[in-house]
Amino acid sequence: MGISPFSVNWLVNKLNREHIAAAARQHVRGRLLDLGCGQRPFEDMLSEHAESYIGLEYDRQRYHLAPPDIWASALDLPFREASFDAVLASQVLEHVPEPAQLFQEVGRVLKPGGYLILTAPHIWGIHEAPHDYFRFTSYGLDYLARKAALEPLYVRPMAGYWVTAGARFCYYLRQFEKIGLAFAMRPCYALVQVVVWGLDRLHRVDSDAWNFVLVARKIRRRP
Repeated sequence: MGISPFSVNWLVNKLNREHIAAAARQHVRGRLLDLGCGQRPFEDMLSEHAESYIGLEYDRQRYHLAPPDIWASALDLPFREASFDAVLASQVLEHVPEPAQLFQEVGRVLKPGGYLILTAPHIWGIHEAPHDYFRFTSYGLDYLARKAALEPLYVRPMAGYWVTAGARFCYYLRQFEKIGLAFAMRPCYALVQVVVWGLDRLHRVDSDAWNFVLVARKIRRRP
């Protein structure tokens, strides 16, 4: 995860973390499942609000040196119904071949009134190939949540056109690191990201968002 403007992905990681943190302050309580936790970048932040944290990961090849609490697939969660008060799925949905099934599984393991916090890309390049299957609009995320009996509280773009364009340009520039120009690219990353962050605040075009955040609540059973 980029920790300074000199990192190629500093701005998108910063915005993603800020949106997840804001959602967590409002909606994370009790027992939390981090679905597709990777290297667990949000554990410290989420643990401030949750009573217990469980990290689940599927990709043993990538994360065997930093294993999760549980190895399992998001399409077949090894938990009983109504096991969790909250679920986080950050940048996972595009990597599962059956996204509707992921939503169904999340709906199954959430307690009534529990919350899903999910982030997913709208405009982004292929990554983690060959397991990169989909991109999502706000309407698609809303639809998938409702089909799984999850009530969307909001679906928000994390930024607009300028951040999207700047982030993609930085990833284009990264190819020049392969020919020994990393020293020259890093100042470019910083300049581009700081400039587009400012431009996005001046004129934001949400239809060209690189990423969305969804917060949805499991519908309580009616008596």
